[in-house]
Amino acid sequence: MKKLLLAVLGLCISSCVFAEIFRPKVNYIKRIYEESIRLESGGTNYNPHFYLKYFDSNLRKIYERDDEYQKATGGIACIDYDVLWQGQDLDPNAKLTFTQPTGNKVKVTIGATKGFEKRSVTYQVICLKETNDCKITEIFERGKLFTKDKSKCLDDFYRTEIKKQRHK
Repeated sequence: MKKLLLAVLGLCISSCVFAEIFRPKVNYIKRIYEESIRLESGGTNYNPHFYLKYFDSNLRKIYERDDEYQKATGGIACIDYDVLWQGQDLDPNAKLTFTQPTGNKVKVTIGATKGFEKRSVTYQVICLKETNDCKITEIFERGKLFTKDKSKCLDDFYRTEIKKQRHK
């Protein structure tokens, strides 16, 4: 009986280790949130854009364009929240649940906390097999593609705000 119990325990431990080793996309996203919490808790000047290094060039270009428009107008353009936490502020005590609904997607559910409802965001993550280097290539918020939604917003912002300033 003791041997059987040890064998079952060994299988459980090895399957958990196996699952963690072969879930690089989930682990990649977990590390980003852990870094976010560590930076916020560290008392340093938290830079909400620290995570751009985890994004592919297309997502970074959207943020660069948004920053450019904010500087040009002195106001907010299209991205006025922390995409990781789906709000203005993060709560390090929020319960985070990470799931992998499909091969390239990782869903993060952020539990309800004081002042915030439960919310979720899904990331499309691509990892190179040779180096296991991963990048976020798309973000899904409330059923919308981040790149499409923010590109349209930035195009509209350019047309209504930036062009107007340049013609003054």
